[in-house]
Amino acid sequence: MKKTKYCMQNILHTIASLIPKKQRFVLRGFPDYEDNLLAMYEELTSMQKKDVVWVVDDTEIKPPMDFSEQTKVVKRGSLGDLYYSFTSRYLFITHGHFLTSAPKNQVCVNLWHGIPFKQVGITQGMEKRNDTHLTCTSAFTKKIFHESFEMPEEKIHITGQPRTDRMMRANKDEIINRLFCDKKAPDFIFIWLPTYRQTNYLNGKLDGRDLGNIFNCSDFSLIEFNAMLQKHNAFCLVKPHPMAAPPEGGNESNIFFIDEKWLANRKTSLYQLIGTADCLISDISSVIADFMLLDKPIVLLFEDIDEYKNNRGFSFNPITDFLPAEVTKNFEEFTLEVQKILDGKDTHKDRRERIKTLFFDYFDEYSAKRVLDIALAKNDALKH
Repeated sequence: MKKTKYCMQNILHTIASLIPKKQRFVLRGFPDYEDNLLAMYEELTSMQKKDVVWVVDDTEIKPPMDFSEQTKVVKRGSLGDLYYSFTSRYLFITHGHFLTSAPKNQVCVNLWHGIPFKQVGITQGMEKRNDTHLTCTSAFTKKIFHESFEMPEEKIHITGQPRTDRMMRANKDEIINRLFCDKKAPDFIFIWLPTYRQTNYLNGKLDGRDLGNIFNCSDFSLIEFNAMLQKHNAFCLVKPHPMAAPPEGGNESNIFFIDEKWLANRKTSLYQLIGTADCLISDISSVIADFMLLDKPIVLLFEDIDEYKNNRGFSFNPITDFLPAEVTKNFEEFTLEVQKILDGKDTHKDRRERIKTLFFDYFDEYSAKRVLDIALAKNDALKH
């Protein structure tokens, strides 16, 4: 089976190498309108690069921004996907591509989808890729990406993640008006972004321990947490990981479960929402690194941290030395940390600043520009 797949990949690579390329840009990721790709689209638009193709799973879902008339949207796995992948000069990807090795007449930029706190790439049995470029955020994370993907270091570029551009440029008042147009805006907004524990996308492999609820906390009380938020006119938006099963049960008065479609209907992307939040709650999602750029508090609820270390593994060890806050492991510890933040106490500010400088070389909102400059420079080299 592996031999057949390898032969097919070689055939596809040979075909792609022989087909002439047009000055076209293909954006292909997961979820369909992932913020790394949205930021690249904005940068392409600002540079008058209009021949853009989006590859999506669901062509019926609306994008969270207006596209130009020239932008094409095609379904993943369709003939259109195949055609544009073979005939376009540029590919920007976040979750791999059926062309596992970029032909010499094409520029494939692997944006990936976050700083890998958890083990990724070949350490998790993924196929080795040979993209033209792989982006990262600092000299420190460059080593991790090199080890995770076995990409030559000269192909790994410190650019920052384009998605953080959208986070840092988010207009809080404008976005809050979109999200809370039918109710009074809260005084404080939490965004909760847990990672998944088990998913059909990865053959049901279990990471950590599944504790039976979206918060992955065995003694979590939705009613008590909601009452705590009510008392402070605070609101918590919970967005499950796109590879996780949807949560059971409904919303509370101050806790709301959202997804990509909910955001798109409000013309808002995830990282724009993150940029408006006053505090992030998570476990081991890569967003905890990105959020440090905003210099806002973070709460970590990670009851199964030991099991996660044993069956998924971390890229940094001991992992707690590289996390921007103390890890809470039960509901009581969690609510104590939340209460501190609601009381205006940011006890981990210095810790975040120290770790931020390790993970990021750039603290600005121009990552997409740096990525595109590298891609276009490679194209100039192909012409000679």
